[in-house]
Amino acid sequence: MHNNRGYHQEVMFIEQMCSVHNRGADRAHIGTKLWDPNIDYTLMAKAYGLYAEGPISDPQQLSPALKRAIERVKNGEPALVDVVTQPR
Repeated sequence: MHNNRGYHQEVMFIEQMCSVHNRGADRAHIGTKLWDPNIDYTLMAKAYGLYAEGPISDPQQLSPALKRAIERVKNGEPALVDVVTQPR
């Protein structure tokens, strides 16, 4: 999954509206960013019986994780790979 830890299209809209209305954007993250704490999607997927890995933030770990997940999918199992990406 593409985990950018937020609803960043919404953040950009709110920041734009703050600018239009001459208000500070220092609270634009409230209700739109999913951190503090970060959501553990891997743990959630495992609770449903899925194969899951992550969160992966090191690009060197991505290829091996995808290969393991693909093998699971080839065997008929669902799999989730949580990949942390840049917010924008």
